[in-house]
Amino acid sequence: MGLGTSRNNNDGPVFEVHGRLYRILDTIGQGSEATVYKCEDQSAMQYAVKVFYFSRYPPHDLKRRIGNFNKEGRMLRYMSGRSRHFISLIDFEYKPQENVGYMIMELGDGSLREQLVGVPLPDQLRRMYWKQIVTILRDLQNARVVHADIKPDNLILVNGILKVTDLGLALPLGSARNTIRRAAVRGTLDYMAPEVFSHQTGFKSDVWSAGIILYEMTYGRPPFFAIMDRDQKIAAISSMAPISFPPVRDRPLLDCLRRCLINNSNQRPTAYQLLSHPYTRSRL
Repeated sequence: MGLGTSRNNNDGPVFEVHGRLYRILDTIGQGSEATVYKCEDQSAMQYAVKVFYFSRYPPHDLKRRIGNFNKEGRMLRYMSGRSRHFISLIDFEYKPQENVGYMIMELGDGSLREQLVGVPLPDQLRRMYWKQIVTILRDLQNARVVHADIKPDNLILVNGILKVTDLGLALPLGSARNTIRRAAVRGTLDYMAPEVFSHQTGFKSDVWSAGIILYEMTYGRPPFFAIMDRDQKIAAISSMAPISFPPVRDRPLLDCLRRCLINNSNQRPTAYQLLSHPYTRSRL
């Protein structure tokens, strides 16, 4: 059963995942790979469903896209089983007769993006979110997984707890590797580390992305936000253009920002070093 019309005209379309029926209630967001809706099951329990419409892609690309969908579902199930800071995956299924993939997840209360409205966050709120983001970095590092797209839009608030979603670009790393070469340059420009444009990504790339979020929580905007032209923004980040750090009263905060946003990835702190940093350890 696809996203068909319900018999009750007041109800949204109905779909099925592994024999369980769900009804669409509202649209939450639209991404490049999928659309996210609010839905409910037959017991009126509400969830988020990420719907992948594979018919939009050419036939030669279909196998890869479906493989990425299944990889994302397996990785999210694995990570949410290891850490409370990952969105819980309820179920997922690719329906070949519809050429659609469904990923049922716990429903959040909005994303960190909605908290960032172009002005700095209050000190306590910023510090509380930062501590949770560093915990996410630790949990990724422990699992040997690079998220590769950490940004405010992918940090969902569930009862006040930040949880990561969208593992579509995530990569597992072998036990002896901290970086991996990636053929395609993918991610969200404002949060991408310089080395990503040289086709290298790793744990320290996620640290950079987290540092950009901390910068945005501190100053209201990411450091390269004012560059509107895409090619110019890519040139600024990839060429390791200097980042401006306006003065702040909190010296440990400024030090943490500078360390996370060092252009040389080898010199950036690990998740465990960030956990022990004075700013992260400071009391709320």
